[in-house]
Amino acid sequence: MDQYVVYRGVYCQVYEHGWRVKEWRSPQTGQLELMAWKKRCYEPLLDSDGFEGVAAPQVDQSDTLLGQQREAERKKRAAEKSAARAKRTCRHRIKSAGASSLLTCTYRENMTDFDRARRDWAAYLRKLRRAIPGFRAVYAFEQQDRGAWHVHAAIDKLPKHLDTVHGRVRSWDFLRRLWHSVVGADNGNIDVDGHLKTRHGMPGKFRAAESLAKLAGYVSKYLTKDHESGIPGRNRWGSTQGIEVSKPVVIDLPEMPLAELVGVAFEVPDGHRIVRHSVGKFGKFWMLYTEPGEAPFSGHEAPEI
Repeated sequence: MDQYVVYRGVYCQVYEHGWRVKEWRSPQTGQLELMAWKKRCYEPLLDSDGFEGVAAPQVDQSDTLLGQQREAERKKRAAEKSAARAKRTCRHRIKSAGASSLLTCTYRENMTDFDRARRDWAAYLRKLRRAIPGFRAVYAFEQQDRGAWHVHAAIDKLPKHLDTVHGRVRSWDFLRRLWHSVVGADNGNIDVDGHLKTRHGMPGKFRAAESLAKLAGYVSKYLTKDHESGIPGRNRWGSTQGIEVSKPVVIDLPEMPLAELVGVAFEVPDGHRIVRHSVGKFGKFWMLYTEPGEAPFSGHEAPEI
């Protein structure tokens, strides 16, 4: 069925012609994302004299029910696109940083002030970056059902112990002390989850860490899940400085069957494993995520936090 829309003020026929391919790579961690989708083209309709560009009438329907419905749909699509961009940017930053741990900072009190949560987190980050030079994090603020705010952050894998002015301490204990110095000793806690699993229930024995690509996908979805319904004009997620993210490369390819496109445009690099692979409805979209095949660490010794 032919599809006609108003595009840039004129009636156009929509048709699919060729493929648009996007490739994103992380030089730091070797992560690879490949995507392809049908390229949409808009061909202006001809008027009765054979001239292109049949102008669509401009009718103000802002005060009508139809106009209000269209405006609501427009805002919804814009919010969905914004959330998708946030999720993609968040995922790329985590993959580029190689952040393999998840830090959660909570309040004991029912702290419902978003501005205070941002101030406390900013103060906490300053203390962390002074104590651990080069510390990096991709973080987000989440509101619990009771209304209290807390913070989740994907962070670099920390050493088991840190040398401080007070001596050698366990890293998770040091992070908790810093958080208490900001919010009060009896007013919060932290949790550092390295996404590790014990082997056969034996303490000190660990499997290889979950893949960075899967972790980044999980965390980015988790950190941006409330992006659409967030506070207007206020960012509910961000990252520290020092995380360099490469730009994707986009190319257009001519019309061809999807199977042929896969053979032409996509290749799993040597030493990589496939993390995610999917084909969209009616074969109009194709996606492949890969990463270096070796896990970040393995063996019988307990890794650092």
